[in-house]
Amino acid sequence: KSSKIAFEICSVTSDYKVADQGPMVTLHMYDKDGNVSPAFSLSNAFFQEEDGSVRDKFTIPQASWCRKGFGKVHKIEFWRDASGVEFDWFCEKVIIRDRRQGIGGKWLYSYFPVHRWIHPDRHYFSHDCESFLPADDPMPDERIAELTERRNNFQLYQRGPGLPLELQCVPADETFTFDNRWAIEKTKDEIIMSKGLDVHYSSVDHFASFDDMVNYYRTYSITEPLSVQRWSPMAQEHDIVFGAQRLRGCNPFAVRVCKAIPDNFGVAVEWLKPHLEGWTLQHILDARRLFIVDYAIMEGVECKNGRQFCSPMALFFWTERLQLVPLAIQLNQTVGPASPVIMPTDSPHAWLQAKLWFNLADSCYHLVVHRLMHHLILEGVYVAMRKNLAQSHPIYQALAPHFQHLLAVNSRLKDWFFNDSGWIGQNMQLSRKGIRQLLKKAYKGWRFDQHVNIYRELESRGVYDSSVLPGYPYREDAMLLHKVINGYSDRLSRHYYANPMEAMKRRLMEDIELQAWWVEMTNPLEKGGLGLKGLPGKNGIQHVDELVSLITNFLFMICVQGSAAWNPQFDEYGFAPNYPLALHGCLPQDPAEDLALDESLQTLPCKREFLDTLLSFRLCQRQRGSRLGEYELQLNHDPAAVRMLQEFKEELAAASASIKSRNSNRDPVYLYTALDPERMLNHLVV
Repeated sequence: KSSKIAFEICSVTSDYKVADQGPMVTLHMYDKDGNVSPAFSLSNAFFQEEDGSVRDKFTIPQASWCRKGFGKVHKIEFWRDASGVEFDWFCEKVIIRDRRQGIGGKWLYSYFPVHRWIHPDRHYFSHDCESFLPADDPMPDERIAELTERRNNFQLYQRGPGLPLELQCVPADETFTFDNRWAIEKTKDEIIMSKGLDVHYSSVDHFASFDDMVNYYRTYSITEPLSVQRWSPMAQEHDIVFGAQRLRGCNPFAVRVCKAIPDNFGVAVEWLKPHLEGWTLQHILDARRLFIVDYAIMEGVECKNGRQFCSPMALFFWTERLQLVPLAIQLNQTVGPASPVIMPTDSPHAWLQAKLWFNLADSCYHLVVHRLMHHLILEGVYVAMRKNLAQSHPIYQALAPHFQHLLAVNSRLKDWFFNDSGWIGQNMQLSRKGIRQLLKKAYKGWRFDQHVNIYRELESRGVYDSSVLPGYPYREDAMLLHKVINGYSDRLSRHYYANPMEAMKRRLMEDIELQAWWVEMTNPLEKGGLGLKGLPGKNGIQHVDELVSLITNFLFMICVQGSAAWNPQFDEYGFAPNYPLALHGCLPQDPAEDLALDESLQTLPCKREFLDTLLSFRLCQRQRGSRLGEYELQLNHDPAAVRMLQEFKEELAAASASIKSRNSNRDPVYLYTALDPERMLNHLVV
């Protein structure tokens, strides 16, 4: 409230590893006319608070130099000494408030994005609301030095032939301040001890009945996943839930229209006829009401010693009651006595076993392909972006918040998959070799324009038309969000590159950083690139529509596909009979085998596996980040960009309302909240 203060300087460092005590920082302020302030010493800048945020505020008193002739702060220059920290110091941003108009006057704000490590004995510069294309940057030498430093910090390697490139070592500015926020193993151990679950956690016994398993959550006050409420061992009720998983579960990307029954699927037409509601098979095929999920990709994938695995395929029928139900499951790709077709009319035990083994393949595919592979692809994209786009590049500023923590998240995720102590590797049916085999197979066929572009992805499965699987929750919500994201990307791209339109191609081709990023992503591995196929553009980004497509689909891959694969995890995996990560025993080979349903419990994970999987997914689900559109890391303070971001938030709010309205009219088994923007995150998490 003092009227003697001319400026307030607020320094901020967020969730990165910093020292407890900051260094001595010296700062100059400049206005647009080049007038410069005296040098101010800011002692112990960036003191770290208990919550991990690091802020400090300094005041500059009124003086003759700032009373007349010194305009709004336009640029800052600062440097630090070598004191106060054991290692380099990370600065996120500096905010300066101009209070020279007095308490009753208008206070002006200047925002200076920094977001980099500050080394001793080097001067750094930042401009107010800094956002420049390379050709417009007033300090090109500083920009080049920044990119050169980044390139030296990022080195990629390949875990094995045919696998995506990975980062060798996570740089310090990509690591978490508080590892316990993500160290679910420690929290899991604390829960096990506090709830008296240590006996179960060391037990290889199986549950005595399905009721015992269902009651387990209430007995030990563990959050109950939705799948417990939906669970029923009764065939008809379970079939509806099993079919709905293809449309609103963790992996809603697999179901496709069946145009003809594959030759290696040993189901006879007369076997299907009683289930087709009086229609002939040809009528059902023509009406696009028969669907298939085929996991031929799983054939030959190695599982753990003493376990079995399968490469199943299943037929599904869209009923007149608007429900997707399974008709037949074959657990391997070869027709024969060891791989019989199992149907709802076979014994309840055999039919339940077939669905459990099918879901096992589905869950392994989901974790390896839609979680691990997607994370690894985006890791390469982000590293290429960091190496080629400067901090002040508007495209970097738009995308960077969506890659926040990605490298540290991926480091943890890879530990879980590939290390002996990782909980996913311990509990998954696949061996570590099997994980790499599946990853290699999936990555070989992955294309940006086929697997990320929602229109082509849906068309490739024959489900783009809204008359096919009407009300398909993933399709309806994902297309709505794609429209919102595309609108935001279009406004952003045209503002920086097509304003005016006549300058578009020149501005795109002058953007050497954008073109270099595209080249590194598309070049083959032997030429130092990522080898990604199907990115927009043939010889670089030459039209703004190609840039819009690039930005839209990266945001869609992170926010929409990432949320679709992550949000339902606990509700699906949290109850082993619903979506098992591992199974014991042998594949069912006798469709007529008539055992009590509780005999299936010997196939399901033991108590230790059940508890470890349940708690791990629950704790993963509790790791929250910034909500879609609400950025923890705000790099672009350009007023036009801020307005576009506000429009984006408003459109997301409208989409959220629309999705809530849809859910109020959906069959309860098809309720789908994974793509409600209020539940979606800006970035990927573990």
